[in-house]
Amino acid sequence: MINIVFIFILLTITTLFVKNTTSIQCQFERRCLCFIKAGLQHVNCSYINATSVPSLPSNVNVLNLRYNRIILLSNDSFQNLFHLLELDLSWNKLERLELGSFTGLANLQKLTLEHNNLSLKWKSFPSGVFTPLKSLKHLNAKYNDRNGFLACKNVVTNLKQLEIIEIDIDESPDCPNIDYGFSKLTNLKSFGTGYCELVILSPATFENMINLQFIDISWCDIIDVFGHSLQDQKQLKVLNISHINFEIYDIFSIVANFRSTPIQKLVMTHTLREAVSLPWNFFQYFKKSGIKELQMGYNSFVNVIGKYSLPPTLEILDVSYSNLNKFQFDMPNLMQLKLQNNGLGKFLTSNRYSKNKTEHLEYIDLSFNEIQRLSFSIFHDHPKLKAINLSHNILSDISFDISTLPTLEILNLSYNNIQAFSKESMKAISNIVRSSGLIVDLSNNNVQCNCNTLPFIQWMLENHRIFIGIQTYRCNWMNDSEITIYPFRPTVLQLEKECASYTVLIACITSGISLACVVLIGGLAYRYRWRLRYIYHMTRSKYKRYRPILDNGHYTFDAFISYSDEERDFIFKNIIPNLERKESLNLCIHQRDFLPGEDITQNITNAIHESRKTVCIITRSFLDSYYCMFEFNMARMESIYSRGGQNILFLVFLEQIRPSEFPLVMLELVQKQSYIEYPNDEQGDVVFWDKIKETLIT
Repeated sequence: MINIVFIFILLTITTLFVKNTTSIQCQFERRCLCFIKAGLQHVNCSYINATSVPSLPSNVNVLNLRYNRIILLSNDSFQNLFHLLELDLSWNKLERLELGSFTGLANLQKLTLEHNNLSLKWKSFPSGVFTPLKSLKHLNAKYNDRNGFLACKNVVTNLKQLEIIEIDIDESPDCPNIDYGFSKLTNLKSFGTGYCELVILSPATFENMINLQFIDISWCDIIDVFGHSLQDQKQLKVLNISHINFEIYDIFSIVANFRSTPIQKLVMTHTLREAVSLPWNFFQYFKKSGIKELQMGYNSFVNVIGKYSLPPTLEILDVSYSNLNKFQFDMPNLMQLKLQNNGLGKFLTSNRYSKNKTEHLEYIDLSFNEIQRLSFSIFHDHPKLKAINLSHNILSDISFDISTLPTLEILNLSYNNIQAFSKESMKAISNIVRSSGLIVDLSNNNVQCNCNTLPFIQWMLENHRIFIGIQTYRCNWMNDSEITIYPFRPTVLQLEKECASYTVLIACITSGISLACVVLIGGLAYRYRWRLRYIYHMTRSKYKRYRPILDNGHYTFDAFISYSDEERDFIFKNIIPNLERKESLNLCIHQRDFLPGEDITQNITNAIHESRKTVCIITRSFLDSYYCMFEFNMARMESIYSRGGQNILFLVFLEQIRPSEFPLVMLELVQKQSYIEYPNDEQGDVVFWDKIKETLIT
């Protein structure tokens, strides 16, 4: 059903086109082309080398005689063409018109005479030559005489219906005002120039043309500008002053008029002679003008940063090709911003072109700006943005945030150095595609086809419909060769095959090596855990000990007594009386001799290192105590690494303990008979203490 409706609509459009536009060979002139368009009979006799106006039927509405060799437009040349509405005689060799040249053209509305040789000097215009043109609305007679014509004579005075005039201007003492004789042309709305020697722009320039809506004086050789030169132009909508060499104060003299004169469009491209910074108050002159479009491109403004916001009515701003290195404004109602071909790359890395929320902006052009990266938030607060042009820059990725642009329709990233999109960028683009149908131009970039960019290539395959000209996209393969990405599926399959094998192999090898290193390091750390702890504490001791450690064979203590708190009574009732008081041995008892404020492990290490021997009072509570076993192992490390293998460890058993209850390292000492058991009788006590004394002093 849908196909039938589509075919019907197509046939209808085709029928209407054929009906309104037909092309046939003219029977009256074989060299001319005749066709009907929009209900009007057109005759095209251009490029036929005609030297006079050919004979034509009276029903002709539009006649094109461009690019011929007509020199003289004789009387009654168009006598029978009373239905003629448009006549184009441009690019001929016309030098003279006769008084009756336009007789019969009472209905003519547009006459084009540009690019001929008509001149007042050669009396090309007899007085009253335009009188028959009672309906003429548009007269284009520019690019004829560099000395100007029509402006100073009453040649066009009788063209009271004239709305548009385009003429050459030569301001001279004989012609002080270019609109002399135009005062009766009350319907004149548009004034344009060809060859133009205006010299001075003053309030008198257009004083007799107060109803003008369009003024085009581009390419004029204006030397001086007087203030208030346009103050009486209350109907003005468009002013074109492009291609005029102005100083900045000349431009200020012109725009100052718009504080009291309304205007909708100002074209001032190619106007500045020298590079300047646009004054901060420039846009203030337009605040109440109602301006909608401002074209300021092809100048050298360098810095354009405004203290005030752009005019509230401004919708289009063009500052392209202006050598800008800074640009920033509050632009509340701007719809189009054109900043292409400038030097904003460095500035926009950390700055935005808009100061505050830009609710109405729909199009932004930042192409040709040497942009390497953009500020992350540069496009924030642009709820209606539809098109972004970032082509011909040096972007390597989308570093800016586009996730807040639900209405974005066109993203032009062509001619950059983009290798791939980040995951965040791909996700944001996919979301926008679903909401607005976004299309992306990624042509002529440095896209990479390798294992790192495989997710991006896969994403491009899934979203290939959003890319403009995707058939031409190329990428750099892993072997540095360049290939065409399209069609994507074979490329993706080949990449998946190449990357899968290497990925798995690299992952397995890396995991294996990492696991082996962890196991090896863990095993070594466990195997030498006590040595490492001993070295650590000894190193700390050297740098943090309150007094120096004695390493020259003289010890602070004869013995360090290691015991659990449950054997405190045995220490103070037996050990101290029998060894210190009776035998005058200097013992280190942790409850008495450890330095307050020092870490306990450091106190233990220092006490063992400063004692000739270490005596461990072995009980089951000793074996269960963390710090007691720490003291035992530190003493063992001391004997191995600081005493040259000399046994400084001596065990005293207060309880009967089965061998199976001992740790392996302690059982080794027991087997070497490096211990003594405490007796329970008086006779045994004498031998016990003698044995202890003998052990400690040797």
